[in-house]
Parts: sequence; structure tokens; C-alpha cells
Amino acid sequence: MSSKLALLGGKPVVTGPVTESWPQFDQDEATAVMEVLESGNWNHGPKCQEFEEEFARLQNAKYGLLCTCGTAALEVICRGAKIGVGDEVITSPYTFHGTCMGIMMAGGTVTFADIDPDTNNIDPDAIEVAITPRTRAIMVVHFGGLACDMNRILDIAAKHDLLVLEDAAHGWGAQYAGRGLGSWGLASGFSFQQSKNMTSGEGGIALTSDEEMADIIGCVINSGRSIYERAPEELRWGGNHRITDFLAAILLCQLERVEAQNDIREQNAAMLTRALSQLEGIDPIRRVPEATRVSWHVYGARFNKEAFEGVSRSVFMRALRAEGVPVGSGYSEPVYKNPVFQHDWQGGAYKPLAWTTTPDAPDYRDLQLPNVEQYCRERISISQTVMLTSENRMGEVVNAFEKVCGQAKELIGLENKEVS
Repeated sequence: MSSKLALLGGKPVVTGPVTESWPQFDQDEATAVMEVLESGNWNHGPKCQEFEEEFARLQNAKYGLLCTCGTAALEVICRGAKIGVGDEVITSPYTFHGTCMGIMMAGGTVTFADIDPDTNNIDPDAIEVAITPRTRAIMVVHFGGLACDMNRILDIAAKHDLLVLEDAAHGWGAQYAGRGLGSWGLASGFSFQQSKNMTSGEGGIALTSDEEMADIIGCVINSGRSIYERAPEELRWGGNHRITDFLAAILLCQLERVEAQNDIREQNAAMLTRALSQLEGIDPIRRVPEATRVSWHVYGARFNKEAFEGVSRSVFMRALRAEGVPVGSGYSEPVYKNPVFQHDWQGGAYKPLAWTTTPDAPDYRDLQLPNVEQYCRERISISQTVMLTSENRMGEVVNAFEKVCGQAKELIGLENKEVS
């Protein structure tokens, strides 16, 4: 290994590609799609039903209902939970805005509770502080496929008579206390968008073990058509959020790979965590002891610039990339900084969202949650396609971290300097 940083002209530690190609597929997908094509049954048919049953079984839920995307899955579970105008739903500020859109499209109001800085997931203590008389539900976000502290959250929900919903968009095959993510709350939503560990390009699924909930969700997805005759008649309405057997056929093939791929990601995550835990200034994400299986859609760690004599995260990441490690920074700011939350809806003429007309609608422009804002400044992210790399290549990634950390003082003064 070269003693000189690659950013300063040395030889990179990583000797070949780290990122695995994505999406991964083979002849199985081609054959499955051709079977659907030749069957003439191109709609939401038997392949969809087969996948719904198989995926629900994987995650230890009774009912699965496929839909167009992960955001739609979150909207339909909110609708199924009868979330509506005036109902507040507490969720994490470190997430994709689709989490919030699912709540808002159902008519609910988003309330943010700060994260636990060690796990990057919603802090149960912050949830309790955020509860008001209008709080109806908690929507946890198992970010990256790392389980939230469900025992504590379920206790809080029971204490305050709240529903628990799960944004498990990253949770394919992941578990808490040996049971699948998405089976702990009343209902959950998963995503199959192209970057996800299981993908059909687009798509999502809602899971629940409550038959009435499943029936309402089915009505929302399938133009008001009841499956189990359990949904109240006044709730038997909805749009068309169905997907086709073409996508379900692909997902059935992807499902056959997910467990083996999760094994690889878990092994690589364990290697990374052991190594990075020994490096001053790098704090790997902490998994709660009950997180018995993590899908690692992203792997996260925190960068402490004070440990590196003030070297910035951006320069540190430039040095890692030069060594051949494709790192990112994750979300640059909490989701409540999204323009939809920063607009003066109350003072404006255009009020398209139900929560903007509710009494005491929140003004997010003054919201500051210190843990998530610091986390956005410090996070280093590694994608799921890197987590699929070989053991030898992950060893090179570890060596690259050790090299850059060991020579970080050489990076001082490079903040605004071009390096050839």
C-alpha cells in the first residue's frame, strides 16, 4: 500500500471496481417476463398475488398489497389507518420526502421528532416530547434497513393510545428480534424503485396482519373494490394504484436473491464496523441489539472533523474517492428543509394540502432539531451496491479508510485547492 495519499499523487489502495452493477438480473427475469407476455394476462393478475403472498411471508405479515411505488404504499397505509385532516403523525426528519408525502396525501399533518445520533433513527424520547392531543400515529423509518427501537416505540404508542406505522422502504428481509420489519406496526410500506435492494424499476407494497386494514388498503389501490368485505362501505373508494404481472414476475425473481445478497451485505458491514470502530474520528452507525438482520440499503458513519485537525468532510471524502472508495454524504439537510415545508402556506393564496387549512397548522420554518442537523453535516454514506462487493475488495475499502485517516494532516489546507 502506497504511503502517499492518492489525492496527492500516490497510488490508490483499491485495485478495481468496488460498486457492483445494478440492477442485477439474469435469464430468469427475461423468461418470467416472456411468460407473462405470452399468457396474455398483462394486468394485476396471478403473478401479483403470488408475490404478495411470498413477500408478506418473508416479512412475517399476513397480507401484502402491491402498488405503484413506496410513496403510494405509505399513502395507502395512512388511508387504511383512517388518518385524515387534523390527525398528526410523528415521523423522522432524516428520510426521503416520500415519507411525508404519504402522510400528507392522506390528509394528515407531519410532526417531526429528532433522531438518535448514534442510530440515525427516530429517538423514542423525542417521540414522547412531540405528542399532542391531535397525535394519531407514529410512522417509524427503518432507514437503510436498520430497525428502529420498536420495543420502546410500541410501549410509547400503547401508553398514549397511538397507532404505529412503518416506513420499511429499505427493509427487504431485515428483522427486529427475529421478526421481519414491516410486521411490527399496524401496517407498513416498502419500495421497489430501481436503486432499491429489490427492484422492478418502480413499485411498492403495503403489508398488514389486520384484515380490515388490508381490505381498506385494497380499496384505495384498486378503485374501491373490496377484497375481504371488511372495509366499511364509506371507505370503499380509491384510485388506480395497481401494478402489472410484468413487474410482479421480475420481483419474484428478485425475491429469490434477496436473502443471499443480504448475507453479503451483513458480512461486509460487520467488517467495516469492526475496522472503522478502531479509527479515531469515524463513528459507524450503531444498530440496536434487537436488529437481528439489516438489509444495509446504505451504510452510514459519522465524521468528526475535530479529530482530523479541522479537515472538512468534503476534503476527507475527496481523499477516499481518490483511493477508489465511492462514498457520499447522504441527505444534506433534514426533510423539513424541503421547500414544501418552508413555504408560507398560511399567508399564501394557494393551499393545496389539507394540513395547511387545519387549526394550528405547523410552521416548519422555525423548526430546528439539533441531532439531525448535526448528523446531516457529519454523515458519510456507502451504497448498497458497494456493500455487495467481494470480501477482498471490502478489505481494500477498509485499508483506504485507514490510510486516509492515518494521513489526514496532509489534507489540511486543501478545502478550496485543486489537486491533480
